[in-house]
Amino acid sequence: MSQLMTDILSRSAATLAGFLLVVATSISLMRTVVIPRALRSTISDLVSKAVVGTALGLSRLRRTYAGRDSVLAAAGPTVIILQLITWLVLYLVAYGLLLYGLSGKSMGDSMRQSGSSLLTLGFASGDREDQTIIDFFAAATGPIVIALLIGFLPTIYSAYLDREVDVTMLSAMGGEPAWGPELLCRHAVAGNLPAITTLFAQWAGWSARLRMTHVTYPVLVWVRSARGTRHYLAALLSVMDAAALQLALNRSMPRHDAYAVLLQGGQAIEVIYVFLFRRLGWRVHMRFSGRFLGGSRESHARARDLPAWSRHMLATEMAANLDAAHDLDTEAILALQRGEEHPVTITREEFDAAVDLLRRANFPIDTPLDEAWEQFRISRSRYEYAVYAMARKVDATPAPWSGSRRVPTPTLWPTFVVDLLPEVSPPAEPAHPTPDADA
Repeated sequence: MSQLMTDILSRSAATLAGFLLVVATSISLMRTVVIPRALRSTISDLVSKAVVGTALGLSRLRRTYAGRDSVLAAAGPTVIILQLITWLVLYLVAYGLLLYGLSGKSMGDSMRQSGSSLLTLGFASGDREDQTIIDFFAAATGPIVIALLIGFLPTIYSAYLDREVDVTMLSAMGGEPAWGPELLCRHAVAGNLPAITTLFAQWAGWSARLRMTHVTYPVLVWVRSARGTRHYLAALLSVMDAAALQLALNRSMPRHDAYAVLLQGGQAIEVIYVFLFRRLGWRVHMRFSGRFLGGSRESHARARDLPAWSRHMLATEMAANLDAAHDLDTEAILALQRGEEHPVTITREEFDAAVDLLRRANFPIDTPLDEAWEQFRISRSRYEYAVYAMARKVDATPAPWSGSRRVPTPTLWPTFVVDLLPEVSPPAEPAHPTPDADA
């Protein structure tokens, strides 16, 4: 009698567990692949944490950045493949538990029948009506999961290619790895400074798309560029630094698009960081300074006294930032705000060295350097922390002015265009005609 009760209880528990597992796996699939929103999925998050953690651990065994990059390049695609395998395995177990609870078969036979139906192999099936219904559901589930992932992959890689086209194009004018001062230098040397306004407008839109795609599909954060010397974080940072430098050093060039890329870029990287903060269990490293979504009210008050910022622009920025902060994780926001009064990591000496390169490239500078430094420092404090924290976590290309990495890594520098400029030779003496011998 006790053995019968034990069998009844175990099969009842298996039926309930199988039903709950089907529901949980279906919710994970819907949240990750189907619903275009930034929704958490415990199953998908666990897969991502396991794969990314393993990749980061293995990458630390490589001595060079190129070696680490080659290891980390497989992390994003591996997450996608393992998510599919995980969903299929969970459905197999779930339907196996349902069959075990309802059919009276052993656990091994139930799992065998579940796998046969889920993968539409058909070598094992039941002849009872309740088993047939479960077999039908399992047979429909397998192809649906695979079809959803087949449809999911073009979405992921379309967003990846859209991101990487602009990153690749930037390497020609911003260097490889990209760097903000070099971006301005190459435009100045090429005599094409008006095009920098168009580039800022383009990257403001790029930043908005980055924010939407990488929050909706977090696996994109780990999908790296085709070359180790390129990375979307380094590229965005270089454009934002270029915008901050232009606002700080020049008062005559158009300013609207520079404001736009600072606002959109800062919001994009900080919102992505906040969403991933809780999902992946990230912790804030307080060695860097940071301001969340555009900085504190104190930094805005200091910015009002500088000519590059107007009260109207600051009011617009604050309104946009407050709207962007809706529904974001409070703990992550507070963590980002803790170090907001610390100085930026870029030193005055590094700023002066960048200004010297810009002078050599004939970039128009019409602001006193002390004032320009204060302006640049306040502008950069709005986005530096989040970019540095993200770059450290994903082990981005060690570009200039991009912070430290988990493994100490030498900075990679782009080729300076001013070092390739031809030297100006003194004008040649005019040739004197030889006197005519008959004269």
